[in-house]
Amino acid sequence: MAPRFSFKLRSLASWARKLVGASVIAATIGLGSMATAQTTKMTQIPVPIPSVIQRSTLVSHKSSADVLHVTVSLLPPNPGALQAFADSVNDPKSPNYRKFATPAQLGQMFGQPQTAVQKIVDYLKSKGFKVTLVADSRLSILAEATVGQAESAFNTTINNYHLVNPKEPGRIDYYSFSEPLQLPPTISSTILSVDGLDNTSLPKPRFKKGLKKGMKMAATPLTPDQTRVVYNTAPLYNAGLRGNTKNVAISSWDGFRLSNVPLYYSHFNLPTPAGGVGNNIKVVTIAGGAGSGTPSGEGDLDIQMVLGMAPLCNFTIYDGGGNLIDVLTQEQNDNKCEVISESYGWILNSTQQMAAHNVHVLMTAQGITYMAASGDYGTTIEPYAYPDYEPECLQVGGTIANVDSVGNRISEVGWSGSGGGWTPETASFNTLPVWQRGKGVPTSINARLVPDVALNAAGATTGAYQFYFNGSLSFDYDGTSFACPVFAGCLAVTEQKIQSLGGKPRLGRISDSFYAQNGRSDVWFDITSGTNGILPNGNRSSAGPFWDFVTGWGPINFAKYAATAAVTPPTVFNVSSVGLFENTGLHPAVVEGANPSGSAANLAQMDGATYSANSVLEGQLGTIVSMQATINTTVDPTKVVSLSVTVGGAAPAVGTVMVYIVNQSTGQYELLKSLSGTAFGSPTTITVNSTKLSNYFSGSSSSQLLIRCLVPRSRSVPLFNFGLDQVQMNVTSNLN
Repeated sequence: MAPRFSFKLRSLASWARKLVGASVIAATIGLGSMATAQTTKMTQIPVPIPSVIQRSTLVSHKSSADVLHVTVSLLPPNPGALQAFADSVNDPKSPNYRKFATPAQLGQMFGQPQTAVQKIVDYLKSKGFKVTLVADSRLSILAEATVGQAESAFNTTINNYHLVNPKEPGRIDYYSFSEPLQLPPTISSTILSVDGLDNTSLPKPRFKKGLKKGMKMAATPLTPDQTRVVYNTAPLYNAGLRGNTKNVAISSWDGFRLSNVPLYYSHFNLPTPAGGVGNNIKVVTIAGGAGSGTPSGEGDLDIQMVLGMAPLCNFTIYDGGGNLIDVLTQEQNDNKCEVISESYGWILNSTQQMAAHNVHVLMTAQGITYMAASGDYGTTIEPYAYPDYEPECLQVGGTIANVDSVGNRISEVGWSGSGGGWTPETASFNTLPVWQRGKGVPTSINARLVPDVALNAAGATTGAYQFYFNGSLSFDYDGTSFACPVFAGCLAVTEQKIQSLGGKPRLGRISDSFYAQNGRSDVWFDITSGTNGILPNGNRSSAGPFWDFVTGWGPINFAKYAATAAVTPPTVFNVSSVGLFENTGLHPAVVEGANPSGSAANLAQMDGATYSANSVLEGQLGTIVSMQATINTTVDPTKVVSLSVTVGGAAPAVGTVMVYIVNQSTGQYELLKSLSGTAFGSPTTITVNSTKLSNYFSGSSSSQLLIRCLVPRSRSVPLFNFGLDQVQMNVTSNLN
């Protein structure tokens, strides 16, 4: 269907004149829809034409020689499996916990086949594209092409437009494809999204310049030293942890001047990186970048807020030219940075939403902690709503912190501009995440809820924090754009501490860990004062006990968090001894099984080598086999933070397998899970849910399991053989 245009009469007449002789000049201006369709069968791909065209004036055809930066996003063959893996490596109860993957490993497990990727690359090259990156994930391709080449490749026309209503969000003057995108059927089925054929989406910086009269603010804009004190990274910083070994990045689409950085270091007496100030900064330019353009303040403040907290970190600026997904793709494929901060909001169409989400899931699976500013207009999140509804991003809201000259907290309240609430975007991933649970978190709203945490975002009457802009010290900006990069820099130093205790160098989707703490008072400062607007359901959004829509869990005590988050990777312990269980609760006692064979050594893996026994008839219950396994560990029971068991074997399909663990404090067998005989045929990991996991270990750190298979007498099944093939215990412990 041809798009509808909104024209002024004079524009329409002008454009009609330009169409005279179009058949003569079509080859010159590269109208792909007129050239390619005649030679190659094409299939439309489900990338929507920007609807803003319907509210715009067509100005001209975009010059065929103009260069476009194109991102082709591919469909994951099994997105559910990719998400499940990303969830597992961020779940302390999973044996996969923090066993992060590389981009190449993810490509092998969850990407398109290499042959399918190569077909797309070959096609683009055949149309004159310069392919600049084939992502190791096998889900993204970055390329450059002229307008003419792009029109030919996608069988479309790319024009310049002018937005009729200048108050409408987005660019006033922009270019866009005007006809549905098409590709050969041999590759079209693998394509999710194509970006770069329009520039309608405009990244919205999440800061405000100038403050409204009467706005209640803290006494002074915070300095780096004060910020370290109020959020308790000072003990880490003073111990020499200043980001030295960490890699931090920002996603940027704004002009910036690195000449401001030495001024910032000098003014606040920050330690000098090896090789001099700025030697630790790397700029990665994507799609032409925006860094050399006119600065608005966003780029400079993002840079300095990170470096103020972690002045010796290896710092990367991913300098984008205007497209979100190509920047995310480059960051994910580089896999260099443990922490990435973004301070922009986006309007994305349905395919862009999924493309961005898929890259974020990959980052989560790689252990990258990606965080975003939640916004500066309270509960008014739309229209620049992404990434507020992205569950893979930590959402950082805003507070007003009032501190003394050193940085000790006098008071801290919710900021009225702190982005909070939820968005009605219909993206499939905009649902309440499984990890977003806890005191104060509503469970009746099936959407990604915002924010997760909050730091100072509005300072004195002249701004939130001090930073250098255009060579001068600035005081008159506020916004969650400050809170987010400050959080990133603080987290880098915190990760250093965790790593020094023996923890993993990456924390991944840290939201899981934050919500699991459920607002513990030694880590989180609970803000109960402040409002930020009316929620989509009509309720007022007010700060209250524990989690709320103004500040999430509130400000964090980073040093305290380091002490609680330093944990071992899951340690797997095998069975030390196994035997038939004697049920002394019966009179006379009954050994629940007969003719055992095999040993504990057979239970280290699911390989067909079992410890097995024949069933016995037990009263009116039916036929039964029960086996008791002892697992000797080397853990300190008081430091265990997660515990699970993995079991599997061979059982009658009509049987029920019950897995128990002994509570050493009571001497009782506690049922962990019941499985069908069929389900028992595959390894099943069962989490031990308890507030005191030490109860399941003896004084010598051993633990006991009881695995019982029962076929009720009513099933009339003769005696059977039951086999354990795999029994293991997975333990994660606190390193402090």
